[in-house]
Amino acid sequence: MPSVKGQLKRLEKRLKGDGDPDGKVLEWIRQGRLYSELTDDEREQYKRYKESIGGVADDIAVAELKIMFSIPEDEAYRFQLTKRQRPPTPEEHAQTVKEMERLMKEIQDEYNSPEEEKKREEEYQRAREIGRLRQQAYERGESMDKYPLPWQEGAKNE
Repeated sequence: MPSVKGQLKRLEKRLKGDGDPDGKVLEWIRQGRLYSELTDDEREQYKRYKESIGGVADDIAVAELKIMFSIPEDEAYRFQLTKRQRPPTPEEHAQTVKEMERLMKEIQDEYNSPEEEKKREEEYQRAREIGRLRQQAYERGESMDKYPLPWQEGAKNE
């Protein structure tokens, strides 16, 4: 049976890929280095590593958003380096798609339910009636405020 250290080394070699061919980034991660401690070249290398298998350097993106919202750069970039996310397997992707389809069907079924259709029809008829009353008031030269629109119902009528 292969040793655990040997298995870890083989796995690490597979993980290096194009983004970290010499294993420096994985070493920095093991050492617990902070992004703020890296040189500009090391930051670029870390970013290439995070994005090398189609992922996103989300930790860097979050830090840059913090900087945009007036958080000092040294504070925003003070985070530990992390390993990149592995892309989903075809099975995981298919499962995610099925879950999204299920959620969309659930939303459509709720929207198209007889109760919801009846509710929308009642709201439509109510809005039409208010429109008719407002038009009549306008034609008589009266204030239309007596007949508030549905989104104005909480407002005071004077």
